[in-house]
Amino acid sequence: MVQELKAYQLGDDIVAHYTPEKALDFLRRFCGLTDEVSIEDIELTRDVLLDTEMFEEDGTPAGTLRAHLAAATEPCYLHGPE
Repeated sequence: MVQELKAYQLGDDIVAHYTPEKALDFLRRFCGLTDEVSIEDIELTRDVLLDTEMFEEDGTPAGTLRAHLAAATEPCYLHGPE
């Protein structure tokens, strides 16, 4: 069975992962989050955000989150202040 990566969001942080539980674990390790953050705080990223053009810090177009998600072959950090 092939699992599909989905975009999960906690505040401004967005990751590609297979389940909300795994996304939360990834964010805890990657961002140093505490146990105060729970599974109820994780949500699927909305289509409107997935389809919004992203930009690098210098203003260079960086594609959409949906494109980055489609290109991901394993769980990864997609977007945020990190």
